[in-house]
Amino acid sequence: MKKIISIISVLLIALSLMLTINVFADTGGSGNIDGGGGDMEYGSEDNKWSPGNEGVRVTVIRASDHAILNIPFDFTNKPPASSIYNFGMVCKLQYSNGAELKPVRGGYVAVKPTQTIPKIISIDGNNNIDAIKRYFCSEYVVKRIAEIIGMDYDVLIGGDYKILLEPVAYYTFEGVLIATTATEAAMYDEQVSGLLRKNMFPLTHKNLPLAMFLETGDLGYPAWHGSRTSTATNADIKSSLGLGIVRFAEKPEEPEIEAYDYEYRVNTEVITSVRVSGGQSDPDRPTRVTFEIDGRTYNVGNVYYPSGDSQLAWVKWTTPSTEQDMAIDVSVSGPGKTSKSTINVKIVDLDKNPPPNPVADDRNDSFSLEPVPSRTVKSSASWSIWRPWWHEYWVWHGDDEDGYWCDHGWWEFDLNHYSANLTAVNEYRMRQQESYI
Repeated sequence: MKKIISIISVLLIALSLMLTINVFADTGGSGNIDGGGGDMEYGSEDNKWSPGNEGVRVTVIRASDHAILNIPFDFTNKPPASSIYNFGMVCKLQYSNGAELKPVRGGYVAVKPTQTIPKIISIDGNNNIDAIKRYFCSEYVVKRIAEIIGMDYDVLIGGDYKILLEPVAYYTFEGVLIATTATEAAMYDEQVSGLLRKNMFPLTHKNLPLAMFLETGDLGYPAWHGSRTSTATNADIKSSLGLGIVRFAEKPEEPEIEAYDYEYRVNTEVITSVRVSGGQSDPDRPTRVTFEIDGRTYNVGNVYYPSGDSQLAWVKWTTPSTEQDMAIDVSVSGPGKTSKSTINVKIVDLDKNPPPNPVADDRNDSFSLEPVPSRTVKSSASWSIWRPWWHEYWVWHGDDEDGYWCDHGWWEFDLNHYSANLTAVNEYRMRQQESYI
């Protein structure tokens, strides 16, 4: 019921490697990446690019608030000279948040991984997206990223973080060797009044930005539904192109069942309940409880609760007509989670234990008074039910004239409280009192 989305698509021709799959290695990572391009022209002596002179900028983002956890760094198979012109290690998210483009000469450092990176920027539009996804979702690469930024690998893949990928190109512009991401190229082109696009558009405004874009909107960036083969505008590049995202499925908490043993009378309609907790259950990720009672299956749905809380689930049934011991099997299932428990039930027939019926001349010389047994009496009960509702949060994607609204909302919960009280009146005493009036 979530009205829109939250997954990531991709840009780098090669970085289109992240689909919505949880398959590669042991990371549980999935790639939100796609790509395009084609018709690469090599330019003049002063404005040129050679295939293979490319890399990928890597930034780890916290999913909850989009906080940037590391200084971005670049992976590349062919590290250029450190004296290359560049704009520092700045990611797309920082530029979207207002960072300025600041040219730097020298000081550029890139990381060359042991395992070769697949081709990212295609000159014919035929990107090997699957290879790119496999590579950046692999255990080797994710562990290497964790090592570089000094982060625990298990924490990185735990579901709270995402990896932002941006294709990088090393090329000659106006006789100067330069390194840029697609976003930096678009911003730089605006500073030089379109000169970069004029001389290098097959690379900077087509094959570089179309190397990666998102299949599904994420981190505030929309999925790209425009042309995969045409030259892109600076506005489109900054808003939607030149990025891919690796995300990790959140490891669901194992659901817990609080079950209690019961004693019931024969042939009686009763309610048996359990308390379910673990993770969050909402209409997008519902929890289902199943009771197996005396050969019959009872399914309970709409069991919702926020993370860190719990919810009662119950079933009404009729006990057998004979005394016996029973076992009720309870199972809880939901997205990525399952748990089982057993409730032991004793069915008793009170008619088989009648009280004594003494008469006037009965004798029991050994009789002695015994204390009256005291049993806990529960005459009231209270419980609550969580009711989920959708909190809309609409975000505009695009520029002032061309764009669309997207709901980035979430589930909220209201808690409704209920109670029941049981009262009894001694009818005989009441009639006695009435007779004295």
